[in-house]
Amino acid sequence: MDARNLSKRMQAVADLVPAAKTIADIGSDHAYLPAYLLLNGIIQFAIAGEVRKGPLKNVTLEIERLQLQGKMEARLGDGLDVIHANDQVEVITIAGMGGELITKILERGIDKLNSGTTLVLQPNVDENILRSWLMKHNFKIIAENIVVDANHYYEMIKAQYCFEQVVYSKTELDFGPILKQQQSPIFKAKWNHRLKKNNEILAKLKKSNTHPVTKIKKLESFKSEMEDVLND
Repeated sequence: MDARNLSKRMQAVADLVPAAKTIADIGSDHAYLPAYLLLNGIIQFAIAGEVRKGPLKNVTLEIERLQLQGKMEARLGDGLDVIHANDQVEVITIAGMGGELITKILERGIDKLNSGTTLVLQPNVDENILRSWLMKHNFKIIAENIVVDANHYYEMIKAQYCFEQVVYSKTELDFGPILKQQQSPIFKAKWNHRLKKNNEILAKLKKSNTHPVTKIKKLESFKSEMEDVLND
């Protein structure tokens, strides 16, 4: 993967980024995503943030290699600390982290978010935790995507601040309000796979001597939820 040829996962993230003057890519690593967006004229300027000096050096090298000086800036800082008051960032992208970590980054930097902010997020796990945070902070999910890359399923979430209260059901938080509605073949493949694994674990627990009732009930509830969504 490089800035001209993104992986399936990163291409799916890039596809959700709207045309913008300035974006901030948090945890940018090699800065392939913002570089791709610049090279394709989707954005005009990018801030690539990294919390460690090693990855930040990778960003600097990528800027030099692609001659993006003046169009992308590498900044060292924790999460949204790399965004300054006068940056006028319109889009924030965070990809390749756990959903819980992304929520912590957003919560800690909540003063950097405003009514004009678009969030494009790609959690590796705990998508429901991230969606719950978005709902509680009035960010409406306006687009979602799902891809399979290197035998792993990845979900992408695009959200914008909404002045009205945002309410999602537990099922929408677990499966994605838009993904659940679209029922793409990849979505169905993911949840059929998860259902199979869930049933295998459930069968083993029911045969075990300890017979953990609480865990069994939780798995049975999730089984029912998955079956309802897949049969919708």
